[in-house]
Amino acid sequence: MSQKILDTAQALFNKYGVEDVSMHQVAKTAGIGQGTLYRRYPSKSKICFSLMEAKIDRFLQELDEYLRNSDEPVAVRIRTIITRVILHFNEDLEWLRVMLTSDRLEETKNHLCENPPFTYLRLQIKTLLEDAAEQGVLMPVDPQFTSVMMASLPRADIILFLRDMGYSAEQIAEQYCRSFVDPLFVDRSTI
Repeated sequence: MSQKILDTAQALFNKYGVEDVSMHQVAKTAGIGQGTLYRRYPSKSKICFSLMEAKIDRFLQELDEYLRNSDEPVAVRIRTIITRVILHFNEDLEWLRVMLTSDRLEETKNHLCENPPFTYLRLQIKTLLEDAAEQGVLMPVDPQFTSVMMASLPRADIILFLRDMGYSAEQIAEQYCRSFVDPLFVDRSTI
C-alpha cells in the first residue's frame, strides 16, 4: 500500500507540482480512503520525505560508483561531489520548500550529523582530504574538521535562499567550490 501511495504521489507531484496536489487528490487517485492515507502519511511533507529518502539512496549509490571508478585528482573529485550534491538538491526545489516547513525537519535538524547522507558525504570528503594530505597537495588543514564543515555547507535551505537571490544551481556549485574547495589545495592547476 505504501509503495502505491508513493508512486501515485510522485506522479501527481511531477504532473501538477507539490504545492498544487492535495492529500485528498493523492488518496482519490491511489484508490484508497483518506484515513488510510493519513495513517501511513500524516502530511504531504511526510510523503515528500519518503520520496526524497529513496532519491537520496539512489544518488549516494551513484556517487559511490563515481568515486570507486574515478582516478581524477582529489580536488576534482571533491569539486565533483559538491557540484553533484548541489545539483541534486536543485532538482527538487519545490519539494524542499514543502519539507523545510514541516515538523519532521525540525526534529531532524538537531540530528544532521547523524543522518546517513551527511555521514556518507563527510566520510568520503575526509578520506579524499587525507589522500590529498598524503600526496602533499593539501594545505595544512584538519581533514576531520574540514570534512564536517564541507559536508554541512551545501544545505537545502541555503541553496533555496541563494536560488531566490538569483543564482543558478551551477553558479552556486561553482562559487561554493571556489570559496571552500579550491583554497584547500596547494597545486591548483589540477582543479
